[in-house]
Amino acid sequence: MKPETFEGSIQKGTNQLYVTGERRVVAKNGAFVKLGNNSIFYRAENIEQINLRKKFISAGKELIVKGNLSYKIAPSDTLQITFDEFEAVKVSNVQEHENEYQFNEKIYAQGGVTSNSNTNLTGAYAEITITKIDDKGKILEVQLSSPGKYIIPPSNPVPAMDERGEVVNVDLEFEEASTLSILERQVTYVEPKDGNTHVGISYPLPQAVEEGEFTLSKQIIILDKPYAQDSLDAELCHMTFDFSPVNGIPLLPPNSIDPHATYNEAIKIIEDKFSKLEERMLNLENRKY
Repeated sequence: MKPETFEGSIQKGTNQLYVTGERRVVAKNGAFVKLGNNSIFYRAENIEQINLRKKFISAGKELIVKGNLSYKIAPSDTLQITFDEFEAVKVSNVQEHENEYQFNEKIYAQGGVTSNSNTNLTGAYAEITITKIDDKGKILEVQLSSPGKYIIPPSNPVPAMDERGEVVNVDLEFEEASTLSILERQVTYVEPKDGNTHVGISYPLPQAVEEGEFTLSKQIIILDKPYAQDSLDAELCHMTFDFSPVNGIPLLPPNSIDPHATYNEAIKIIEDKFSKLEERMLNLENRKY
């Protein structure tokens, strides 16, 4: 197998190496792992996939999370963010009005703060279809034809506007939305402070979002022993499987089909290393005389 190169984060004294970003590492038990510039090699015992889930408070281009998430979250990670959203479920009342309407005409709820997205920058307002009128064009019955989606729903009575700009007031009932919008934000920094973690994001959430929840899918490589050097944050790491990490000597894998070939190749490399070492030692001895 080819060596793996990736960015990883690990806290001193732990054996959990968190892979940074959306990189997916193929790890084999017993593989050699080199962390940053450290010369000590570790062995991979296992690899796990976790889904980190945390509630947050929004503060502009920053999310504030309880607890210390250092090394678990790193710059370049991508967060999947959700928050409370609401939709209309029923038109409970249409107030008296002077406007004349047509059968099957549509009116659109105004007010509140809609939940927008990359594909719908203005958001979706509740849409109401007029299903019955009297002989003077007054509304007798309506049907909710689209529930809209809101971060903050409008308060009753809700003005509903037709395409002519005329308004009739209606009462709407709202509930939590049946589907959630998922926003992606890339992490720009991670800073522990006063028992919380401040997570910078690439650009702000909608202004009306005050709190929510994010998830983050991460790979963790379990090392054979606790990491004893200074903590690393999104540092370059290397993993080798079939060769020793320093001199590139072939390693004999379990259930090898041709162990003799692997063994012989390893002996050749070791012999060549010894020959070069002896030559250097001889040259050093000759310089003394």
